[in-house]
Amino acid sequence: MIRWMIVLLMPFFFAVASCGRAEYATGEQAYRGECAKCHKLVGNGGTKGPDLTDIFQKKDAFYIREYTKDPRSFKPDGTMPPSKLTDREIDLVLEYMKEQGRSRK
Repeated sequence: MIRWMIVLLMPFFFAVASCGRAEYATGEQAYRGECAKCHKLVGNGGTKGPDLTDIFQKKDAFYIREYTKDPRSFKPDGTMPPSKLTDREIDLVLEYMKEQGRSRK
């Protein structure tokens, strides 16, 4: 009986173990943890991807959100991987990016 319970619960335990990343609490944390590796924002960050400082002058939030989730559906030959951020985290990052753009002006 106990053996069967272990066998039945095994997929659950593996699923929980694979979801080990804690959710980011702020847009700044999410940006620094995931985006800044490749993207620059107001002078800080990586250079592998485009500078995102003025992105909202070029694209709207819906486009940025969808592109972030699945960039290759927009640009099949692109190098950006799909985001590992949750919808909530993407919202936080978008708000953080908007704030950074406003504070620069």
